[in-house]
Amino acid sequence: MKSKYQIAALAMLALLAGCSRSDQASRETTKDTPTTATDVKERYREAATATKSYVAENKDEFIAAMNAKLKELDGKISELGKKSENFKDDAKIQSDKALAALREQRKTVNEKFEEVKQSSAEAWEEVKAGFTSALAGLEKAFENAKSKFD
Repeated sequence: MKSKYQIAALAMLALLAGCSRSDQASRETTKDTPTTATDVKERYREAATATKSYVAENKDEFIAAMNAKLKELDGKISELGKKSENFKDDAKIQSDKALAALREQRKTVNEKFEEVKQSSAEAWEEVKAGFTSALAGLEKAFENAKSKFD
């Protein structure tokens, strides 16, 4: 609900920022002409469209950046897997457990990432926050696992 108000406020700011002095002057001279509900709906529709375009651009940038980050993490997890191949006995058991937990958490993060990709403009902030939290947990788990491999 909070994000709807933020989007509406952003849309209104975008609409207001688009007005030049000549637009304002022409509107002042037409004060006698009443604003109709159709006018208001059209302005709202324009603002909503501008806001959705802005969110879509930011979403695309976020998805590209997070995709790169996930690929980097996947590479690091693979490196840990290669390191663990040389371990023996208890060290091997512990490293295998840590890797299995990491891979399971990576799977969860991937599910959240898919939600981000499919999210609507209205749900974007909430879904993004859930993914960001899951990714932070994965990064922390990776650092913990990595410490066990050193």
